[in-house]
Amino acid sequence: MKSYFSTSYKQDVNGYVEILVQIIRMMNMNACNTEVNDFLFEVGVNLAQKHAVKAADTLSSLQLEINEIFAKLGFGVCQIEDANNRVIIKHHDLPAIDDRDFKDKWLQYFSVILCGVYNCWFRQTGAPSELICKIREVISPCDAVFEFKRA
Repeated sequence: MKSYFSTSYKQDVNGYVEILVQIIRMMNMNACNTEVNDFLFEVGVNLAQKHAVKAADTLSSLQLEINEIFAKLGFGVCQIEDANNRVIIKHHDLPAIDDRDFKDKWLQYFSVILCGVYNCWFRQTGAPSELICKIREVISPCDAVFEFKRA
């Protein structure tokens, strides 16, 4: 006889997103914005170290590898474009939340996590340390644009 608990359901990332939202909401209430951002950036770095990318010869091969990792994590997809003296990263389908009061903060904070992820991944591929990922724009309901360029 099969057990219901071991075979008849699939885990849903929405529950984990809700837990993360509550953690970030409490951090937002109990720490200054700079502390929250610094912590979340490091979360992104740690996540990127756990899901490291291989050295890529082109931005398009790096984009494919990154999107494979994001598909496993449920973090959406990215488009990476060379823009002469910088790289533009368009990230689509960030995990969305229903909480209208916290939605904008959530997108901003999740984008900070992704800055840490992208920054670490570009370092793993050999990018120099003077280049850094920054949020260029957060677009509701679930997109963000990042720049990777000299600080």
